[in-house]
Amino acid sequence: MLSREELEQIPVHYRLLVKLLLKLPNPEFPHFILKKLPEIEGVFWALVVPILLTLYFFFSVWLFAFLTWIIGFPLNIVIGFLVPAVIFVFFLRTQLERAILFWRSVHEQPKEWETSKRVEKLMEIFNRPKRKK
Repeated sequence: MLSREELEQIPVHYRLLVKLLLKLPNPEFPHFILKKLPEIEGVFWALVVPILLTLYFFFSVWLFAFLTWIIGFPLNIVIGFLVPAVIFVFFLRTQLERAILFWRSVHEQPKEWETSKRVEKLMEIFNRPKRKK
């Protein structure tokens, strides 16, 4: 995803985080779903995940109580916060990939456009005699 030169330009403490996040698997939708509905991934991260995390937050009260009854105090908090932490790490991975792609698209070298051929075709179209119906 990042070249060695691009990675060396990042500060050291961010470089380690970027390397770690880019080694994680990227949770993606299958290609055949994204081909038909390309917006589904954005909807998933913008609507579905926050709603599920909110529901998890409200139901975690019962989860913590149940885990305290079964497991005990310090371990129940670790297990209870494991689900949001894993989702947050995958969210960071996805956001990092999107930020890298956005940065490349904005700061990429401008492309040379061959406009002379297109202008000639348009001039031919405009100079053609109009047909009468």
